[in-house]
Amino acid sequence: MKKISAWIVDDEINAQTFIKGIIDEYCSEVEVIGTSSSADDAYIDIKKNKPQIVYLDINIPRGSGISILEMFPVRKFEVIVISAYSYNEKKIKQFRDVPFLLKPISIDIFIEITKIAIEGIKRDPNKVHRYKLLDS
Repeated sequence: MKKISAWIVDDEINAQTFIKGIIDEYCSEVEVIGTSSSADDAYIDIKKNKPQIVYLDINIPRGSGISILEMFPVRKFEVIVISAYSYNEKKIKQFRDVPFLLKPISIDIFIEITKIAIEGIKRDPNKVHRYKLLDS
């Protein structure tokens, strides 16, 4: 069975390594195919590599996780936002279907959110997510 491809966007190498370690250890259906450390690199990398799940930090160089989401108003990948700052959760709620995970990461919650993303991909591998801000 082909694994679900994932991309990690975080400017901290330790965070990238930690997230990849959780995936490798507990999420056997997922394979990390790459990482990005800045918003512009992430946009190019995601567009080129077409991962099925993107683990996305908010506070990153040359943009933000929110700017990356806005660059994909129509997308075919799941997004899981991971941030060290709880105020970012309010910013992410403006998007409809993006779960928010606060650092330090709870491994149990990370696994549960990833399982939900995997189930969604299996249910409809061609699902298209369209972003409209909730108040628009």
